[in-house]
Amino acid sequence: MIGRVSDDHIYLAIEFVLANSTIAEREMVIDTGYVGTLTLPTHAIQSFTLPFLRSLTASLADGSTIVVDVYLATIRWHDAVRDIEVICLEDRPLIGMLLLDGSTMNVHFKNGGLMELVDGA
Repeated sequence: MIGRVSDDHIYLAIEFVLANSTIAEREMVIDTGYVGTLTLPTHAIQSFTLPFLRSLTASLADGSTIVVDVYLATIRWHDAVRDIEVICLEDRPLIGMLLLDGSTMNVHFKNGGLMELVDGA
């Protein structure tokens, strides 16, 4: 999987497999400080018609807690289709460490640089 570096962020496009079997691609920021899988804002969750799973209390980096909604998404990841949990947050869409687990990431850290993410299995 190939991403890009821009404005001090690493971006990677994720393919979502929607209920009608169409593919929707969404560019997301890799956030090594986020320990979950993915976050998406409400408008993306609604447009993808992701099914609601539950609400949970989440701890933020500043030590505060919030209640967030969790949805189920199907994505293509390292050439395999996977079901994952997605947290609804209104900030930019994020890829977290739980999704990156087992992968190897090589990044050329400069504006316009490339990122390669390979399956470490």
